[in-house]
Amino acid sequence: MSTLITIPMKNLSECKTRLAGSLGEKARSDLARLLYIRTLEFITPLARQFGYDVAVVTRSPDAISMAKEFEIQIIAEPNYGTLSQAARLAGEWANANGYTRLCVIPADLVAPDSEEMIKFLESKALVTICPSVDQGTNALMLSPPNAIEFHYGSMSALAHFNAAKIAGLKPVLMPLASLSFDLDHTDCLHRAYSVVPEIKEVCR
Repeated sequence: MSTLITIPMKNLSECKTRLAGSLGEKARSDLARLLYIRTLEFITPLARQFGYDVAVVTRSPDAISMAKEFEIQIIAEPNYGTLSQAARLAGEWANANGYTRLCVIPADLVAPDSEEMIKFLESKALVTICPSVDQGTNALMLSPPNAIEFHYGSMSALAHFNAAKIAGLKPVLMPLASLSFDLDHTDCLHRAYSVVPEIKEVCR
């Protein structure tokens, strides 16, 4: 099966707003940049090893510039829209370009593990969901790319699970520790500092 791994990415200034109580605007922007680059550095060689393609869904000039350095596909996003709309756009693009599977991962995974990512990508289920620590969706695999509607937001792992069941599919929940750890809340910062010291540096 041909697989497209997509990474939705906002403008840097729009990222990490939930951390506003702990970090200033520049620190949040620098943090988003760091996590995005780390995600590209992690996923691009892994994808190429297994013959998968990678695309960034974004309207951010900075994100586009960084993605071009990795020679990956850019899916241009309109100047508005939610994460669900960005994922839907990626699904439409994947379908139009002949991909049979779509994997959506966030740009803010703190320390993803290669073995866990491979385990997720090798899932044979038509819908595979890795929940975040707060039951959001940190990795989502669909075959075909438009198998279900996207429902990002609070408790989205359950929403995607239910959407798959309504569609007559058999979703698989695949909790994976490293893929579950993103950086959306202040209480995650200290753990992130200990796992990736570089994060602490950019947050000063």
